Amino acid sequence: MEKKRLEEKKEEPISRYGIISDTHCRPEGGDESSPWEVNKLANDRARWIVDRFNSEKLNFVIHMGDIVHPLPHLSSYSSAAEAALKIFEGSKAPFHYLPGNHDIGDKRNPTMPAYLVDDYGLDQYSKWFGPLYQSFDHGGVHFVLINSPALNSGLTHETEQIEWLEADLEANKDKRIHMLSHYPPYILDPGEPSNYDNVDEPARSWLLGLLERYEVEALFAGHVHQFIYQRHGSTDVYNLFATSFVRQDYSEMFRIEAAADHGRDDGEKLGWCIVDVYEDDHIARILRSGGSTRRSGEKAPPEPMRVNAPHTKEGLKTPIGVHLRHPWAEIVDLPYNGPIDEFNRKRVRNDYTLLGLWETGITNLRVPISDLTDDRIRHRMHALTCTGLRFHVFAFGVPSGKELEAIRGHPELVDSLEVVLPWREAGDAIPDLIRLRETVTAPLFLANVMSSADRESEGSKFSHYMSHGFHHGYPESLEAFLGLKGAEDAADGFVFRIGAEESPWDSIRAIGEYAGKRGFRAVANVRLASENPAEFLADDTRVANRAAEALVASSATPGVEAYLDTFVDLDRGYFPRVGLYDRRHNRRLGSHVLANLQGALREHGTITELGPCKEEANGKICVFESETTVYNLLLPSPGKTLACEAAHRGGAELGSEGKARLVDLSSGVISETPWKRAGDGLSLSKPARCETPSLFILEKRS
Repeated sequence: MEKKRLEEKKEEPISRYGIISDTHCRPEGGDESSPWEVNKLANDRARWIVDRFNSEKLNFVIHMGDIVHPLPHLSSYSSAAEAALKIFEGSKAPFHYLPGNHDIGDKRNPTMPAYLVDDYGLDQYSKWFGPLYQSFDHGGVHFVLINSPALNSGLTHETEQIEWLEADLEANKDKRIHMLSHYPPYILDPGEPSNYDNVDEPARSWLLGLLERYEVEALFAGHVHQFIYQRHGSTDVYNLFATSFVRQDYSEMFRIEAAADHGRDDGEKLGWCIVDVYEDDHIARILRSGGSTRRSGEKAPPEPMRVNAPHTKEGLKTPIGVHLRHPWAEIVDLPYNGPIDEFNRKRVRNDYTLLGLWETGITNLRVPISDLTDDRIRHRMHALTCTGLRFHVFAFGVPSGKELEAIRGHPELVDSLEVVLPWREAGDAIPDLIRLRETVTAPLFLANVMSSADRESEGSKFSHYMSHGFHHGYPESLEAFLGLKGAEDAADGFVFRIGAEESPWDSIRAIGEYAGKRGFRAVANVRLASENPAEFLADDTRVANRAAEALVASSATPGVEAYLDTFVDLDRGYFPRVGLYDRRHNRRLGSHVLANLQGALREHGTITELGPCKEEANGKICVFESETTVYNLLLPSPGKTLACEAAHRGGAELGSEGKARLVDLSSGVISETPWKRAGDGLSLSKPARCETPSLFILEKRS
């Protein structure tokens, strides 16, 4: 079996552009257009993101509206517009603007809480920011920027825009089209009622009809200050972050207390977007700012060199996946609560699991078969496979009836199938498993189930326990099954578990050796929870270290795919533990480490040798190689510092001196330092000490 390969998308983008939205700039001296303290940071947050744009090679930047916070009818509008333009003039890439409701007035709906769009607002916007709608070509793509707050307004401008847009799309129908709008057409369903955040009818159906007729490749929108992704026909529809503040009404999506300012100052849900345009597709890289700021007059610090984190849409199946234990396409009913949506209950889907998968580059998802049989969830699975995601579907017992019908009817959604069985019944299930394997296209994996009743008791000590998967060190029950008639035709592989105190590095290697010897494939579940259902394992460094070990080991081990259990924190119930994301779906250390480690490895191709993973005084050092590179994965223990000089550096192929790179996997920042051979180790000209997981990279002599 061939080794799995981590590699970067080969083709370079033909163009690259930036998008920001909802900067809500204010006069530099302040004003009274908002009672919220966090709004005072809007200008400084926008200024910081312009610095990030300047660190990239962008062809242009598009601002999707709500450039300023004061509405046109307020006396502070002009000074806010002046402040905004001064900030954006600092961009090396040219800016294009389109209007938001704060720039020209709310859409014409009597339930809106502010001034409605009118000719005065349109004139004020045009005076400061230019055209109310426009289009242009770049890099083989036709860009269309529309004025969505004016739709359904009855103004002369609306009629003019409708005629222009229909003619423009018709004239460019043979081109790829990216459209940008302040309002999204809808936030959950094309037929949803009017609310503060969507385009009202009849303009909504008209606009969606244009997307469908001209097969618009992508539509980007702002206004909601939240990430949402839709697949409308063949169009990718993205709702992007604001740079300034979060709409706090959407905090209801998260099963945890609100962030600061009653949810308005959740800095991890602020950011910007960079779109890479390729010959046949695009990748929207949505980036979080953390609410970072730069004050007026402060010098922007130089941007350090960083690794390029992956995205699932790059088309590469990663060797590591995650358990999606929480609902990952959950629809939430938001309270009706003014001033926004005082008179209706708005519904929205929480798409932050999807964003987390995109930004960590994780493509492989373990989900229950009930997701496949649920019409709504299955429809969502279809949409997400377009972004590179793959589903490892599991079922308890051999699927039949509705479950089997769903597997057979939607083979494109089942990348692999897992059947969990009470192992004492596994032999009797062989005929059914053979028939199942003959009728499904996905590889079939078998897992045993283990409960408290299967464990040896120690006096009166007892705790509820349920797990699944074999242990590579105790294969007796699996060996007995493999000796049964027909067992070799019953499955493509088997599922193994790696306990919380076991090394993923050593365990995955052992599972690979055993599976290779017996001629089957393997899935390895990497447990992040304790064996004690009452113990809360909450250390981020521990999770990040286990994730890093599992990624490297599974990348280097043919026939084994690893799954981390779990993706989002389980902070209540049994076996509580932290994952890669917290309950607000904000990134934990492990998320950064996985993304940056994948990015660093892709530069150097297939891992050819998995070396030792040794315990040091303050952590672990794991050595592995590609054809051109020797790596040292440095994993400090929680609260400890690990010296790079302690690492084993490989053999004579490194030579006597060179230049090493150290990647801080928590940030992706790359530093370089010269080295010289010193006995069995190396001497660094700039000694490095790691407090977070890091990767030490040495190039072999050619």
